[in-house]
Parts: sequence; structure tokens; C-alpha cells
Amino acid sequence: MSSAARLPALALCLLLAFVAGCTRQTPAAQAAALADELAGIRAQLPADPTAAKADTLEKPAKRADKAYARLLKLQEKNPQDPAVTAARAQAEPVYAEVRQRRRLAEERQRVAALLGGLKVRAYRATRTVVVPKLLGTLAGAARQAAEADFATLPAIVREGATLAAQLADIRLADASAGNTAPPLTRADWRQVAARIDTWNSAEPAEFPLGLALGYAVLGQAGFALVELDRVDPTNLGEPGYAALVPLTRAIVLSRLGCLELAAREATVDSGDSVQGRQLLAAIHALLAYGYATEKDWNRMDRELAHAVRIWPDNPLVVFLSGERLLADGRKEPALETFTRATAGGEAAWLAPLVEKRIRQVRDSTGVAPPLLLDHELIAKCVLHSLIEQAQRSEPGRKFARFLEASQLLPSAVLGQSGDEWMNGSAHATDE
Repeated sequence: MSSAARLPALALCLLLAFVAGCTRQTPAAQAAALADELAGIRAQLPADPTAAKADTLEKPAKRADKAYARLLKLQEKNPQDPAVTAARAQAEPVYAEVRQRRRLAEERQRVAALLGGLKVRAYRATRTVVVPKLLGTLAGAARQAAEADFATLPAIVREGATLAAQLADIRLADASAGNTAPPLTRADWRQVAARIDTWNSAEPAEFPLGLALGYAVLGQAGFALVELDRVDPTNLGEPGYAALVPLTRAIVLSRLGCLELAAREATVDSGDSVQGRQLLAAIHALLAYGYATEKDWNRMDRELAHAVRIWPDNPLVVFLSGERLLADGRKEPALETFTRATAGGEAAWLAPLVEKRIRQVRDSTGVAPPLLLDHELIAKCVLHSLIEQAQRSEPGRKFARFLEASQLLPSAVLGQSGDEWMNGSAHATDE
């Protein structure tokens, strides 16, 4: 091609390049467009999505993921552009809300699948047979204790009678604080049996709540949710027990990884009392742990702030604060915080956990290893915190005894059932 022939082609290329340059958006315009796209996606999503919406939210949520990722990349390339920074700041809460709505629908779908599963349906169907059988066994054990020397009874009978007495809360009134209560008399054992017998005709609301608490610790989430649905908070004998319902549900949902649903339980009013505030703080501490395991530090900070404001002296909150410092690479301050978590004598129960975590962090090089805690342990820690705090006041001692006894119930129920619903061999039909 001659030089004269190449000139028009060159001119055309320059023209196309010029047009392309003119039509390319500035970083500020691109950022604004991405922020508008995210706002548009949010507007399409239901504010409180049901489980049935989980699948339909998947595509728009993925579009939001891509749009936000592009916005972050744009800010990385243009860190000094105030318009890009402003667009990102505007889009961040919008994107968080999109993720929240998608996750809420997915969590509800997960819970619905769990409750519709064979084991949970079998448990629901056989519970009306197994629980009366258990209560009859416990009452029978108490009657045997009333008619014989307690020490001579078989171990299984002694265990059943002891659990019955704990549940019935029959204790001698003159047992001095800090001392072991004297043995129950035959009249006391007969009273225990009579009280447990009445539960078969009118099951107290505390009983399913106790089962739910125990199942929450064991990780039997479906069974715990079935029991929680049976609890009528208005029929609980102690006002403080009502706050246990959202706490237990939060523990269960957190163990399932359903943190959005668990967070909603944290908004339930637990009452303007010391006990109520401690329960609410325990929920926030639980959520902080859940977000920490997902390395969602912003949400962990938010939940820790709530927990610290409500119950500053909770040793579990102090421990999690150390984990937050560790996530920021502040190893020595984190270790100091871990040590402070067990400074008080009332936090001695947390000491073995903290000591193990300190050794793990000190022996590590580079990035600290993941959280030592697991969901079973965190659930036990939350309940232990509540028991420790409840025992500090006279009205709370009965509450603490109930918490302790409740952790023995699931094993007793499962023992009565054989393994019929655990193996899925029972006929699974909804009530």
C-alpha cells in the first residue's frame, strides 16, 4: 500500500481512537453508575424475603457482587478521586443490605429444610410418646428413693431421681449458702414424684425450654427448634426465663451458620433488668463469635460494641475483644487482653481455654491461627456465663439451677427413645 493510500486508513484509526476516548466514562462517572446499579438491585429485592425467594435472589445478588467488586477496583486505581470515594461510601451500606437480604432468604430456606427433614419430623411425631415415658421414669425413680436407702439404689435410679429433684426444684429450705444441701427426706422424694407426675397432665413451659437449651449445647439444632416452638413465654414461672427463648434460638441459629436470623433474635426485648441485660449481652457476644469465625470484622466490632455496652464485665466479651486485636495484627495487646479475661475469680472457668489460646498465639509465626473456639464450646460458655451471673442474687439461684438441670434433659430423652428418630426409623409425620 502506497503512502498516499495509507493516509486515509491512518486518519480513520485516529478518528476511532478519538471517538473511543470521548465516549469512555471518567472514573467518577463509572463509580456513580455502579452505585446506581447497586441501588437498583436493592430496590428489586424484598426487604424481608421468605425461604421461597432464596433461589430467585441468587442472580441479582451475584450482579451486586460483581458491581461492588468493580467499584472497589476502581477506587484502588483512583484513591485520590473524591467522587469515587464518595460513590463507594454511598454504595457500601447498599451492598451490605443486598447481601443481608440474600443471606436472610438462604438461612430461612436452610432452616425450613432442616425442620422438614426426616429426623426432625420423626422427633416431632414421637415426642408425645417419649417425653411422658421419660417423666414417668423420673417420677418412678423418685418414688423408689422415697421407699429405700438412696445409697443402696442402682446408679441409674439414683441418677433419675436426682434429675427429677433438680427439675422439680425440691431442696431443703434450711440448706445454708455455700454448703452441700442435706439429703432429701422420704417426704421430699414423694413431693418430687408428685410434681413430676403432674407434668404429664400439664407440662410446664419450662420443660420444653430446658430441652431446647440442652439440645442447643449438644448441637441438635432441629430438635431444639421444635422445643422452642412449644414454649409459651407467657406461661413461664419466672419472668427472667422468657429472655432465654431468644437466647436459645440465637445459639441454635448461630450454630447453623444462620447469623442474620440469630441477629434478629438479639433485637428481642429481654427486659430492663440485670438478668435481662446479661442475656441480651450474651446473644451479642455469641454473634460476635460467629462473625469472627467468618472474618467479618466490621460486624464483629458492631456486636462486641453492643455486648460491651450492655455487660462490660462479661469475660467472654473480653476474650473476643482480644481476638479482634489479633485480627488487626496487634499480637501483644491481644495477649494482654486474653490474660485480663480471666483476671477475676469468677472467670476461672474460662482460664483453660484462654491459656490454650495464649500458647497457640505465642507459638505461631506470621498470621495467628484461626479461633480456637468451636460452636459447641461457645454455647457452653454462654450458658456458663449466665449461670455464674445468676448465682449472685437470691432470685437468680433458682434460675441458675434450672439452667444446670436443663443440660441433662436431652440425654435422658434420647435414652428413652432408643435411636428411633436419630436413625430416621420412626414414621416421620408432622403433627
